[in-house]
Parts: sequence; structure tokens; C-alpha cells
Amino acid sequence: MFREELKRAFINYGFLAAIVIGLLALSQGLSDYLSGPPMTSEYLSKLPLFYNNSYDAFIWSQRGIIGLLGPLLAVLPFSDSYLNDRTSGFLRNILSRSSYKEYLFAKYCSTGLSGGFAIAIPMTIFFLVMNIVFPRGINTNPYELRIISTPEALGPFGYFYQNNPDLYIFLLIGLGCIFGMVYAILGLSLSMFIENRYVVLATPFVLFMITHYLLALFRQPAWSPLSALVPHWLIGITWIHIGISLGGIFLASSMGFFLGSHVKEVRA
Repeated sequence: MFREELKRAFINYGFLAAIVIGLLALSQGLSDYLSGPPMTSEYLSKLPLFYNNSYDAFIWSQRGIIGLLGPLLAVLPFSDSYLNDRTSGFLRNILSRSSYKEYLFAKYCSTGLSGGFAIAIPMTIFFLVMNIVFPRGINTNPYELRIISTPEALGPFGYFYQNNPDLYIFLLIGLGCIFGMVYAILGLSLSMFIENRYVVLATPFVLFMITHYLLALFRQPAWSPLSALVPHWLIGITWIHIGISLGGIFLASSMGFFLGSHVKEVRA
């Protein structure tokens, strides 16, 4: 059952769409990094070593619309699958071959994994491309920095950047994966109570945006859910901001999923 659900979660048009949209969103962020004076040979000769580099380019690309689209990318692959299985009658066929609890476990895990990889894969591909396009090195000139690279400006694991920038980037990708898993499960839990798949897919994104802008309005931007995907978009974001944001959504979503599934089982 788990293998079948995992296959369904990753081999579908929603997962492919999430990968493509993620890459396009990162490219939009990169376009801002590339904007500026024309990179003529004379201009480049006056710049410090590694003024443009693969690490800064990737970090800058995350500050584009990818941060706002994260919840949508997470739910696209499989978060509406429970609703689709139930309304299409496919769930009855599955339960003829497996128990309801096995089905729920497989659905929960496969949905979370698909949402996590829907964000992690575009980031990984993009970072590999940045390593081809730009030199691998850190700009240490304090007067010619493209990004603020102090530890407090780069999030809770920013101290890795100067000594091990590859590890820092992979931690960003890992955080993106966790973010995607959490929001995919949020979408799945909503499918237990909402009968419209488009509402299921849109609601995590809408809630994310409303929370983000309300917290900005009340001058508490560090608590925005955006911090859990892009921990370097503001100076001073800590594990507390990220942990409360993701932990609260994960607990509420998991409880909603299993509560809703129990109600559906009783009614069945």
C-alpha cells in the first residue's frame, strides 16, 4: 500500500507542475541578482574576487516569489488525493485490498514526502545550475557584499556560511523540504473537511499570505510563516520563530487529519 501511494504521489502532473513552477520562481529571484550595471570585462576587472558567486546567487534567488509560492508548491502533488479517492469511489477499491489504517498511514507519509520534495528538488537543481554558471567561492570584501553574510542575517544556521557554504545551502534545502512536508499535510487535513479540491489546494496558500501580511501590519514580521522557508529574508530570525511556525501547523494538521479520518470511518 505504501509503495503504491508513494508512486501515485510522485508520478503525476501536479508534482511535475510544482517542480517547473519552483524553478521558474527561483529564476525570477535570480533575475534580481543579475540586475545592475552591464557585466563588461572592464567592470568585472574592478570587482573583488567572487563578487558574483554560486552561493550568493542561490540565496538571493530564494528572496523572490518562491517564498510566497511555497505552500502552493507543497500541496500541488498529492494533498487533494484523499478527497479525490473518496469522491471518485477509488477509496472503496483500495479498502478491499487494505485496511483503512494502512491506507491512512500510507496517504499521510506519501503526501508529506511529495510536498517536501516538491520544494527540495527545484532548490537542489537550481543550486547545481548556479555552481555551473557562477564561481564557487565566498566574497569576503566587506565593502562589496551582494548580501549581508553575517550569521545573524543568514538565519539560525548562518554561522556555517563562511566556513562551509555548501552545508549552509543544503541546510536551506533541508528546511525547505520540511516546510513542504508540513504544508502538504495541512492541505491533506483540509481535504477531510472540504469537498472542493480547488479550495483544498488554495487554502494553505491563502492562510499563509493572510498571516504573513497581518504580522507585517502588526510589525512582527519575524513571526511570519515565510521565515520557516526563507530564514535569511530578515535579520534575527531564530529557531524559535521557525519551530513555532512549523511545529504549530504540523501538530494542528496531524490532529485534524486523524480526527477527520476517524469521523469519516465512523460515518462509513
